[in-house]
Amino acid sequence: MLKENLRIDNMDMVDNPYIYKFRILFWVILVFISTLVLQFLEEVIYVQAVFFTMLMIFHLILHRYSEWFKSKYAWLYFFLQCTIIFVSAFIMPHGSPAVLIGLLPILIAQSIHIFQHSLKVIFVVILLYLPYSYAISVNYGIQELPFFIPILFFIIAIAVFYSVLYVRQANAWRRMQYYLYELQQANKKIEELTIVNERKRIARDLHDTLAQGLAGLIMKLEAINIHLQNENNNQAKEIVQESMSQARIALKNAREAIDDLRSDSIAKVNFIQEVEKEILKFTQATSIEVKKTFESLPPLSSLIKQHCIYVIGECLMNVAKHAQASFVSLSIWSEDGELLIKIQDNGVGFNTKKIGKQVGHYGLLGLNERVRILNGEINIKSEKESGTRVLVKIPYNK
Repeated sequence: MLKENLRIDNMDMVDNPYIYKFRILFWVILVFISTLVLQFLEEVIYVQAVFFTMLMIFHLILHRYSEWFKSKYAWLYFFLQCTIIFVSAFIMPHGSPAVLIGLLPILIAQSIHIFQHSLKVIFVVILLYLPYSYAISVNYGIQELPFFIPILFFIIAIAVFYSVLYVRQANAWRRMQYYLYELQQANKKIEELTIVNERKRIARDLHDTLAQGLAGLIMKLEAINIHLQNENNNQAKEIVQESMSQARIALKNAREAIDDLRSDSIAKVNFIQEVEKEILKFTQATSIEVKKTFESLPPLSSLIKQHCIYVIGECLMNVAKHAQASFVSLSIWSEDGELLIKIQDNGVGFNTKKIGKQVGHYGLLGLNERVRILNGEINIKSEKESGTRVLVKIPYNK
């Protein structure tokens, strides 16, 4: 519906440019003056001249509102215009050649423009030629037809040529306007999608930097509180030092996320070493045993390393916060052009149908988004009291 409205609006804009209206106005005025001159050279008739002037004014008014007739009443428009022209030819007999030869080609040109159908245009030409021949025969005699008909043919040929060029230009203009509108809509859609994707990226980065960092600090603070209650001051001090170091790392990651510098810095790091750091943070915070299995990996892009490190970190953080597990296994290997990451625990498990449906819990939703960005797959299996397994497959050759 929107496209159709656009097409109609563009057509209105092209079909009625001011230059087109002024050309019609100028030509009709020229025909009007020529008709009066030819008539008054032979016979001065004031009453008919006044009536002829009124007919020409009405003729111009119809031209002015031709678009209103175009959609539903095109044939009525041509009937009224033809009636005006032929009545004018009979009330101004000596000036009839100027009226007929001057105004009929305009109607034929308009028929090309309005109908845009060959048979309809031919039908209009035939209907106009018959009264034209009759009017010339009555006013000048049938012997003058061989002289007037070629003149009309020549002028019609010029008018048709001009009209065909105009229609082609109008259609080209409409197509250009339509494509411009489609391009603007596409650009608008791209901007909207870019904003949505950027908001999701910021949400993921905030979750994977600030949220994970704060969650780790909370767990360390809880451990410090337990040690202080048990008067284990030395162990509490060690955890305080670790917490300060972790807080600095979280602040650094948050700044990098804000400045969007991680993609540059991640290219220089070793993927397995970064994974080892995530495991170390996890074990220091939870004391949960982690069995790790790393095979030799092919070179990975910065984007894959960046997202996979955060996927692993998020999975370990979820184990620490929710799983109540005592054992975690982490395996990383490559197979058939894919990087595979498997993280499994022996915790309490959860209902996977609730992923993305709980307000305030966006970690697993972020995992899906990150894997989707890498054109990969993620499979999460979990059952109550049977633990959870996360398997991620990332194509690294694409």
